[in-house]
Amino acid sequence: MDILVTGSNGFIGSHTAQLLREKGNRVTGLGRHGQPLFEVDDYICCDLSSEESFKNLSGSGKKFDAVVHLAADMRREPHNVIVVTANCGGTQRLLEYCEESGVKAFVQLSSLPVIGKPVQHPITEEHPLCPPTVYHATKIEQELLADYAYRLHGLRTCSMRISAPVGRGMNPRTIFPVFVKKALAGETLELAGKGTRKQTYIAVRDIAEAIYAALNSDAHGVYNLVSYNTVSNLELAEAVVKYTNSASQIVFSGKEDYMDDYIWDADISRLKTDTGWEPVVGMEEMIREMAQILGEQ
Repeated sequence: MDILVTGSNGFIGSHTAQLLREKGNRVTGLGRHGQPLFEVDDYICCDLSSEESFKNLSGSGKKFDAVVHLAADMRREPHNVIVVTANCGGTQRLLEYCEESGVKAFVQLSSLPVIGKPVQHPITEEHPLCPPTVYHATKIEQELLADYAYRLHGLRTCSMRISAPVGRGMNPRTIFPVFVKKALAGETLELAGKGTRKQTYIAVRDIAEAIYAALNSDAHGVYNLVSYNTVSNLELAEAVVKYTNSASQIVFSGKEDYMDDYIWDADISRLKTDTGWEPVVGMEEMIREMAQILGEQ
């Protein structure tokens, strides 16, 4: 297949582009940088939020079998208007391009936290929505725009809600790499609250495989895309110490964590049924890989 990957210079985009190429697809990357930051077969410099810049894609004459939309503006206040324009306006431009140019499949990533505080367990795709930020509100709108394109124009669209991706290139300030880095240095791992907040971590490689599976299936609609690694912050700290063979101590900082009672236990049965995909990277492997990555720096 000829596949366009937006956000190909980013964390998940770069891994996805690489995997799709390994599977024998021709990948054109799209991003705001003048040149690609990672290897792709072709590249288009384009800002999806700009009508003028979008002509770099719409006027390119290229034909794609599928589009994987991973570009997103994740900033918060005071950038809300810009975030809405970029994420919602950019997605609609891209969907209309797909409709007009005969693209067969459109797969995009959404975010599991669009639900706000989890109140139903396990979390299914029917969980009530309560976006905690404007960014998450735009993700809901992107899901709706994709569904509209399917219902009105027949474009097969798939929106997948992810939670806590892990891998090379991730945000180094998040809890997973912070804990691994401290453990490697023998430093103390500090936990806020009671350490009972539970999150589901998923390897970026598993995300890329799920996107590939969605492209090669009849999947349509909204799906949870997570793994089986639902652990509390305390359990994560204990696993990191164990699998890095660290002498680090685990202590409680005394600071409150208002998410102490949050449990992100999303159900992925719908995605497994519709695509045949299943996560394969476990917690031990993710920790050891992160330790290797940080050790190279």
